[in-house]
Amino acid sequence: MDAGFAVAVMALVLFLFGIVSGVGLGDELSRRCVTKREYGLANAGVLLVGALVSSVVLVTGLSMLMGLVIGLMAGAIAGLKLGFGESVGPWKFVDKTFRANKDQLRRAKDGKRAEAVRRARRDGTPEPELISVQQDGPASKGQDSPRK
Repeated sequence: MDAGFAVAVMALVLFLFGIVSGVGLGDELSRRCVTKREYGLANAGVLLVGALVSSVVLVTGLSMLMGLVIGLMAGAIAGLKLGFGESVGPWKFVDKTFRANKDQLRRAKDGKRAEAVRRARRDGTPEPELISVQQDGPASKGQDSPRK
């Protein structure tokens, strides 16, 4: 077997490992993101760190590790999107075109609600209710309710 083939297979294995690991990393990063600005900064940070690490890999001559670096970057960006829980940026176009992640598209329409949900997820508090449970109706004033 040729050594080049073995290096290519190992780079592919490291690429797949990088994708899986990167999705977990991106999910962890997305838990800190509440606003779209923080999400954009996290994406930029992933790209910046990935560029720095890839330049170090190229300088050292360990080209096989480039698969791991690219996989980590791709997985982290995808994990950020999945963990953020809202279709933003180019992902919104992809989700609309392929009719995927309908819940995330619906959440993206109401920015304040989406931000409240992300803030609650970050802080570990319950998510805000969709339906008001306010007791200002006739039943709360001592009157008979329509159902009996």
